[in-house]
Amino acid sequence: MRRYQGSKVLYFSFPSMFRNDPARWLLYFILIPALGAGLVLMVRWWFKNYGNRLVLTAEEATYIKGVFNTSMTEIRIADIRAVEVHQQFWEKMVGIGTIRIASAGSDGWEIDIQGMPSPGKIRHIINEGRHGASSDD
Repeated sequence: MRRYQGSKVLYFSFPSMFRNDPARWLLYFILIPALGAGLVLMVRWWFKNYGNRLVLTAEEATYIKGVFNTSMTEIRIADIRAVEVHQQFWEKMVGIGTIRIASAGSDGWEIDIQGMPSPGKIRHIINEGRHGASSDD
């Protein structure tokens, strides 16, 4: 089982490239033979997507943004006051959505990530932790 800062990871992912924007993926793929332009664009896009990671443990939600220069937002699960999942029709069809998380110490959304796989699972894990539900290990 994967661990993060000594805790068991309940969820780890980054925004899905293909499911989030299939038209862009196809365009870049078509442009690969054109002097490698599509490959350069796809690699740049991959770094941007991979750089936005969400890690959930039983204790906290951590949003890491960036690959080379990074910023990190950590929110204790017990301090989360709101979790919002937004999915358009086509996003529901492919299993992605926007996740927004706010803590008791802020007015707005501290974590806001588009194109995350399994947004309902993310909300479920956070709500289980917030409401003190125990899980079987």
